[in-house]
Amino acid sequence: MDQDEILFNCVKNNNQQALEQLFQKYYFNLCLFSKQYVESPDLAEEVVADMFLKIWQNRKTLHIKTSLKAYLFVSTKNLSINVVNKEKANTLKLQTTKETNNFSHLSTDQGLHYNEVKNQIDKIIEELPQQRKIIFKLNRIDGLKYKEIADKLGISVSTVQKQMLEAMKHVAQYESQFITCVLPFCFCFLDV
Repeated sequence: MDQDEILFNCVKNNNQQALEQLFQKYYFNLCLFSKQYVESPDLAEEVVADMFLKIWQNRKTLHIKTSLKAYLFVSTKNLSINVVNKEKANTLKLQTTKETNNFSHLSTDQGLHYNEVKNQIDKIIEELPQQRKIIFKLNRIDGLKYKEIADKLGISVSTVQKQMLEAMKHVAQYESQFITCVLPFCFCFLDV
């Protein structure tokens, strides 16, 4: 059993330090690899951070049949391609939809449900420690890249990455509750 397998087994047993060791070991090369697809260093950093978050979230059920290194690179490639495709779809949607961010067409019930979901999300975010909450909002709500956040707050990109990883772990605790709440709301937009 090589060192990567040992570390991954520790991750499966809830060892966050083992995940951080893998993160430190592969982060730079995975970012360079992702950048070939997403063409933005900041976006590549987010892809890699999200990929490690997914590993953490799925650690109990994740079975890797190749080497861990190969798995990390394939996962990074797949997430990078998904990000590119999502950006293309978003651009297309913006071009074809005139009423972006306009919820005036919602029925009263849908509007109330939207507000309820938004309030629940706001409560989850408010539970975060102050700096983590600021970083999370700057990234996920304001759309700033990790480097932009680091520059704005006068902290390192590595601190932003660690805080985002912790914030996403916190938000993931509410995943099942959130999905059951959001799905009915999402279905009302399928025709848009």
